[in-house]
Amino acid sequence: MDNRPPLLNWRLRLIWLRSLLVLAITLALIVLQRFGHSGYQLAELGWLGALLLPNLVTLLTRKAPSQRHSQLLTLELAMDAILFAGLIQGFGGAGNPLSFYLLVPALMASLTLPMANGILVALLALAGYMVSLSWYQMPAMNSPLHALTHQLSGLHSTGMAAVFIALLVMLSVLGQVIQRLIQQQQKQQEQALDLAGRREHMYQVAATLADQAHELNTPLGTLVMLADNLIHAPEMPDSLRPEVEQMDHLARNVANRLKQGNEAQLESGLPLSILIQRLQQHLRHLAPTLSVTHTLKADPIVVDSQSWYRVLCNLGYNAMDAGATRLDIIVSDHASQYRLQLSDDGPAHPDSEREGLGMGLTLVHSALAHIGAELEMDFGHSWTQARIHWAHTDSPGAGS
Repeated sequence: MDNRPPLLNWRLRLIWLRSLLVLAITLALIVLQRFGHSGYQLAELGWLGALLLPNLVTLLTRKAPSQRHSQLLTLELAMDAILFAGLIQGFGGAGNPLSFYLLVPALMASLTLPMANGILVALLALAGYMVSLSWYQMPAMNSPLHALTHQLSGLHSTGMAAVFIALLVMLSVLGQVIQRLIQQQQKQQEQALDLAGRREHMYQVAATLADQAHELNTPLGTLVMLADNLIHAPEMPDSLRPEVEQMDHLARNVANRLKQGNEAQLESGLPLSILIQRLQQHLRHLAPTLSVTHTLKADPIVVDSQSWYRVLCNLGYNAMDAGATRLDIIVSDHASQYRLQLSDDGPAHPDSEREGLGMGLTLVHSALAHIGAELEMDFGHSWTQARIHWAHTDSPGAGS
């Protein structure tokens, strides 16, 4: 797997492109010389060798920090445009078909660099082409370079310039569009991977809970049987009968809930007060010592009642795990937002950590993200407060 930064990979590919270009031009000059053309100008050969200078920059800075590769690639593409424009000057100017190589650095910049850097490289390529179009050194008639070019008429020069500018603009815009599409695709892939990771975590949580429920069934069944035997035992003292009946009632409630699994789906569009009342009933069976109170300064209608109920239950479970004895719920209306505040007095011991809070928060965040609400948490030595904010919907007094 290639762990190199993407821009470094582009820079390494440019090494091959420059090397192949120099090799191709050199072979063309050798072939032209064999066909009877003679003589090379040292200046042109010097520019040809200078095309390899950006390769040296790449090799010396390939271990640079990843955030520097954008600036380095901009430098190399700018050097490409400038050096090749200098080469074209001695190869007959814009009349040489090789002058359209100046489009390559502009295209690569638009595909890989921010817009400002891409525009800079494109302007340098355009400036190099226009200079080579209006001012250049025509190779000597007996030079192999002369065979690579020809004189241009004024009208033909104008047409070539128009074509070059049109191609430059089109490739620059196309490169930016492709770059944006690639970035969006990568972002979507990252979101899909994140969602898959969350789902996998949820599946693991569900499997763990199912295993725990299975392990609880056996001792609960034994507890129900023993409580039933004590209730019907003739030697059972009357003073202990209420406690045993309460134990039997609690054990049967827990056993029934484990057997039933998920409750029936709640209907949509319920007032928040109804969900809080159901939460009170639910927690009363699971934690008789937990006192749940509520103050309703507003009572919004929530569309996704099932998701809201799961959020309330998970926050209640966190309070139970922390050994809290009080859970206070306040619902209020603040300008364009509703606020639901849940406060408990857990953990039971100031130095202890809240067990299960991480899993509970994962479930809460997933549910709230789905219904468009935000969660804020505050922790103290002996208290915890959760605040949920969500915006008003179009209908007055309603929330989603």
